[in-house]
Amino acid sequence: MSGRISGIVLTLLWLHSPIVFGQAHFKRFPETVTNDGAYVLAWGIKDDKNGDVASKTEIPEDAPEKLGDPFIESDNIQDYLVDTASGKIVAIIPDFTYFAGSEGRENHFHLGVGWSPDNHGGIAIYEARYTTDRVAWINPTEHKTSDVTEQIEKAIRRVAVGKKGKSASDDEISVSSPVFVRPRRVVLGVMMGALSSKRVDAVTYTFEIVFNVKGNLDTPQFEVNTVKWVSKDSAAEYENEEAQLNRVYHRLAGALSPPDRENLKQEQLKWLATREHITAAQKDEQEFKQLEFTRRRITELETRARYR
Repeated sequence: MSGRISGIVLTLLWLHSPIVFGQAHFKRFPETVTNDGAYVLAWGIKDDKNGDVASKTEIPEDAPEKLGDPFIESDNIQDYLVDTASGKIVAIIPDFTYFAGSEGRENHFHLGVGWSPDNHGGIAIYEARYTTDRVAWINPTEHKTSDVTEQIEKAIRRVAVGKKGKSASDDEISVSSPVFVRPRRVVLGVMMGALSSKRVDAVTYTFEIVFNVKGNLDTPQFEVNTVKWVSKDSAAEYENEEAQLNRVYHRLAGALSPPDRENLKQEQLKWLATREHITAAQKDEQEFKQLEFTRRRITELETRARYR
């Protein structure tokens, strides 16, 4: 990523909005909040070579202040884990330099995150245009993070080579949509092949890989549990996000026992309240974040229904 200058969407609001150059600030990604609301991911300008971020203070996502200048260089960005109660940064996400907000967003990049039901673990994925840039494990309650990119990609490549042969050893890998179906079991969506090719006949293939999370939760090991080659849900092509959300919610609820169904109902009500409270400085940015939050929930419920 060295030297990569991120393209961002600029508006005339830059001419009239206060810009914060002190660098001792950060902004949340409100759509990345943990299930219990205790932690959230955030971004800020890197300013201390020693990595001291304890003094940084939060700028609300819907505030008019902007971080940095109109031409943000991703190498100057850091992503963080933030304690929502204290409003303080408690950990740095290693090698994550994603940003999004009223300042714009990093073109062709995306931040995906999934949290375990007990909130003692999480997977964050820094998705590049064609391939995965970084995968991080987060233990929020212990304020620990670690780079697990190499471990995850090695396991995925072994699966691909076993299915497709040695040619898969050179295929590009894109990982997305982390969903915990149990506290120590996570499902990742995988696309492989000639992902950056412009050829219309470029070969790509997709599957889901289920990992058991083993060992110390500060630096866990990921053990392949199962692999599933999943066909696309054709019904989703003709539905908007709200219809998809309603359908997959009822599909999962219908497969649960009455107590678990009630737990899912309360979970969904809490999720809906969280979505309503996602804010941004501009209305279109708020709507975009809420839409991304909804799509993530659809994927989560679909995956949980498949792996019950």
